Parts: sequence; structure tokens; C-alpha cells
Amino acid sequence: MDITIGVFGLILGIAIMVFFAFKGLSAVPLTLLAGAVICISNGIGLWTGFATSWAGGLGATFTSYFLLFFVSSLYANIMEATGACTSIAYKFIQWFGTKHILTVLTLFVFVITYGGVSFFVCMFAVAPIMWKLFKELNVPRPLGIIPIAVGGGAWNYLLPGSTQLSNVIPTELGTTLTAAPVMSILIVAVGMIVSLIIVEKIYASQMRQVAAGQLVGFTGEGADSVMRNKENVPSAIAAFLPMVVMIALIVICSLLNVFESSTLLACLAMLIAAVICLLLNLRFIEGSVVESVKNALTSAANGAAGSALALGAVVGFGTIVSSTGAFQAIVDWLLALDINVYWKGVISTSVISGVTGSASSGVRLCVDYLGDYFIGSGCNLEVLHRLISLASITFDSLPHCSGCFIMFAYLGLNHKNAYKYTFLFDTVLTVAMTIIVAILVSIIY
Repeated sequence: MDITIGVFGLILGIAIMVFFAFKGLSAVPLTLLAGAVICISNGIGLWTGFATSWAGGLGATFTSYFLLFFVSSLYANIMEATGACTSIAYKFIQWFGTKHILTVLTLFVFVITYGGVSFFVCMFAVAPIMWKLFKELNVPRPLGIIPIAVGGGAWNYLLPGSTQLSNVIPTELGTTLTAAPVMSILIVAVGMIVSLIIVEKIYASQMRQVAAGQLVGFTGEGADSVMRNKENVPSAIAAFLPMVVMIALIVICSLLNVFESSTLLACLAMLIAAVICLLLNLRFIEGSVVESVKNALTSAANGAAGSALALGAVVGFGTIVSSTGAFQAIVDWLLALDINVYWKGVISTSVISGVTGSASSGVRLCVDYLGDYFIGSGCNLEVLHRLISLASITFDSLPHCSGCFIMFAYLGLNHKNAYKYTFLFDTVLTVAMTIIVAILVSIIY
């Protein structure tokens, strides 16, 4: 098969993913359609492409993430059933007021993910609290993507000591998790300040429109529910303690390397948190405890199956992409570019992250293929480490990436009403920062 046709088919397949995602097509049929285009244009038999690559990627992802999604959903359901989410929401309003609640949630997510809690776990833990706040304040639902996108999907990857893969993989160059600490902190400080200024402006503008009747407030699941009164919710200690225990377990066990599997650690921590929440707040469950727990388990199982299937389908699509000759040709072309070593790291990482829809894949392939070249180039490897980490969080958030699909599915959003915020904070701002930092590094080094 001609490589030009293959590359064109690859681009067309991704374009189909993007177009129909905005039209509301769900992940499974969408990835099958786009995957078929890529298979045909790259000379891959449809049965081979779907039975081997797509189904293999889906199956591996479903196996890896179903339990995580199930336990996290169970934890969220228990927090909801016991009134712990409502209690935390009331405390947030009491402590921080209502004018800056979106910024508070963003910082909350940022701190939790930097502490070692994975992006997915953080989303599951924070979303129930966020929806209670949004319901009480009548905040438009699409804004719910902002705390996750800014606090969990961008700048925390770059902080010294971050355990996110974009910071872990580059250590194979001989660096550490705290590589170029001053540079890291400066990038994150500027990125977060700019992001939070924009967050404040968006929130203020949206709430003014809601108040004026020009924009609909909170809608969707939970919009018609009635907030419990303050006298019928757990105390702040009983509400916050399960979450504190969960975060502490994840952070401490991660630092001590207690478990080889971070997914196992997250599942255990959330399961323990759910049990603690249930035991502490049994008397606040409305109705039968047995029925509430049964409903929580059923809802968690159904939700986990759908989430894991959607994520697996998108990962399966990425597996088809990475198995094509066209993808390998793009990688080879990037690696052969005769340019400044720092720019080579930036461009290779960002483009591969964009094609695969995965930051970790971009970093992984860049380090695998160019690691020896980077080490032998004489460049400042700590600075390069930081640049690669930064470049990985640029195009990894394009519309076809798996993270977007799972975020929107779990939060009850879609590309049409929420992707613009993801694109602004996780692509536009990060690309701008990457270009500025790469230029400065090229001049200084």
C-alpha cells in the first residue's frame, strides 16, 4: 500500500473521529467507523485490524480499568447516599463563598493529582462534590470540565516530583522526577496563574448570563434533585475523613512503593474510603441501608462497564493507528528531522502525542527511539526532560483522545458543549507555553 495513501487515510480517520464526536456519536461505533477507514487505506484486513488491534486494545483496557471504574463509582455513590457530598459542598461554600468556587475546585483537583492521585480517580472523587455545588449555585454544567482540565489535565504533570507518566518516563534519560526544578516551578506558576485568570473571567461571565436569563443554569442528571438541608448531613469531619484517608493511602503507599500496581492501590484506597464513609454516616442514609447499598453496587457496575467500554474502544482505535505503516513513517520522519535537539524532542513528542491521543505514548516513543541520541548529544538532559514533559500535554487533548471521551462520558457532557474549554486550557495554553519555553531554551542553551 502506498505510504502517501496510508498517511492520508490516517489523517482522514482521525478527522472522522473528530467530526462525528462533535455530532454526538458514541465511542464504539465511532472508533469502528474511523478504524475501518484507516485499515482500508493502510492495506490492513478489516478482520485483522478489528479482531487483533482494536479488540486487543479494547480488551486490555477494559480488563485494566473496569475494577477502577467500578470501585470509584461505588465510592462516589456511597458519598452521595450518605450525604457526605452535600456536607462537603456546604463547607466549600461556607469557607470560600460562591464567587470563586470554580477556581477553588480547580486548585483542589490540582493539589490532589500532584499528591499522587491519578487523573481518573481524582475525577471520580471530585465530580459528586462539584455537582452538588453546581446544583446549589445554578452553575452551567459544561463548566464542570474546567477544574478537571486545568487542575488535572495540564500543569501538574510538570511539577518536581510528579508521579504522572509524562514526568516518570523521561527519567530513563538519566534524570530524576525533580529534573530542572526551578524551570518546572516557573512554568507551572505562569501556566496556573494565566489559567486561573481565564477561569475567573469565564465563570463570572457565565454566571452573569445565567442571572440575566440569557443562559441556562445547571441541567442534566441531578438537576431536579433537592439538596438536603444542612441539619440532615454528616459533620465536616465525617464527610471529609473518607477522602482524606483515600488520598493519604495513595500518596504514602506510592512513596513507599507498597504496591507494584497503581491501579490496585487506587482501588483499595477508594474501597476503604467507601467503607469508612458508609460506617461513619449510616444514620444519614435516607430509606433502607440494604437497598441503598444494593443500588450503589448496581449503579457502579453499570456505569463502570459503560466507561471502560468507551475508553477501551478509543484505546483500540489508537492501537490500530500505531500498527499502521503510515504511523511508523510519521515517526521515522520526525526522528530524522535535522533540527536543534531541544526542538526535536518537543516536536517529536507533541506530534506523536497528537496522533495517538496520548501524552504517555508521545513521551514513550520519543524516549525509546531518541533516548540514545539525546544522551549522546551533550544537551542539558534535565532541561530536555522538562521540555518533553511539557510537549506531551499539548496535542494529547485533541478531540479524538481517550481522555476526552471518558471525561465527557462520566461528567454527562459532550464534545459540542464542553470541548472548547478542554481545547483552550489543555491545548492552546500548553502549546503557547511550550513554544515560548522552547525558544528560550534554544537561546540560553
